[in-house]
Amino acid sequence: MGGNITGVKDVARFITDNYRAALHQGETTIAIVGPANVGKSTLYNQLVISPEDRAAVSPVPGTTRANQAGSGGIFTVVDTPGADAVGPVGDREREIAFSAARDADFLIILFDAGAGVSRGDRELFDALTALDKPYVAVLNKMDLVRKADRVKVIESAAANLGIDTAQLIDIVATKGDHVGHVVLAVAQADPRLLIALADALPAYRARLAWQRIIGAATASASVALLPLPMADVLPLLGVQTGLVLTIARIYGYDITPARARELIATFGVAFAARTVHRQLSKLLGAPGWVLSAAVAASATVGMGYAAMMWFERGEKPTQAALQKIMQEVGQYLRDQLTRGGKSKPGAKSLRARVQAALEGLPERFRP
Repeated sequence: MGGNITGVKDVARFITDNYRAALHQGETTIAIVGPANVGKSTLYNQLVISPEDRAAVSPVPGTTRANQAGSGGIFTVVDTPGADAVGPVGDREREIAFSAARDADFLIILFDAGAGVSRGDRELFDALTALDKPYVAVLNKMDLVRKADRVKVIESAAANLGIDTAQLIDIVATKGDHVGHVVLAVAQADPRLLIALADALPAYRARLAWQRIIGAATASASVALLPLPMADVLPLLGVQTGLVLTIARIYGYDITPARARELIATFGVAFAARTVHRQLSKLLGAPGWVLSAAVAASATVGMGYAAMMWFERGEKPTQAALQKIMQEVGQYLRDQLTRGGKSKPGAKSLRARVQAALEGLPERFRP
């Protein structure tokens, strides 16, 4: 029962986040937090636009004593003091840093690759993540690590933080290496920034839209495990409506939820999904949950494809084109999920498997 409740909440949260992404007009505030002397000010300087906003940088720990905010163009970024110092001064600076973290919409939690992640760093990480803010974990100063040791250093840091290596971004803030990966990770995790980034960097729109399609398809697949009335209609419609709203905003269009639902009906996604279901059902060897998850996810990918075609090119995809991409993605997902075993997984495990499969989707299948 608990797993099902978690699944319902996750689907509801995804729908809410997408509506918020599409309708939010405010600016996101990002706080860079972490131990002293890990390069927070250097990363801050990479993100702010105006030279007047730049922070003082020094190899001496404790150079930053107060919070400093600057404009990153599509967000406000805040540099903070080290949050791990001890003694009266350290306690004060820790509170200053945590004050910025509590007020921020998003956290970049930074650590030093050369120094490694200590027990104290893990305690700080746990305290920051306990604020329940969306965040990205970043490992700076990778240029100080020998190339032969970099994989081990990343794996060790991730293990010490209790996260997967895929959740840890390695950078060299002094050179700007991989700083763009941090911004994209923030956009992927915070739907509000996703819209701002798409407005500022049109060349990234297709990539950002695809990220949201993966998230929506993953949420749709988990619907297959939920014992809900009309589980194949209402939750999926909510996810897909939010997806259409978000893709519209990524491409610079403002539409209403009613208009989004009208587009879904116009594209004929439900009809295409029924066709794909019949086609996949003819293939033997897949349990019912695999079939349901593959159809739900592929229908949402198809919806994202249709929305991208509409907002990017002003073209309504043909029913044949829509069915083709849904059938190809559905069969691919069916094969990938079946390889993971036929036992019905929990909602979290299913979402992870669908996300991994879609992130590895061959280019020819992508919208």
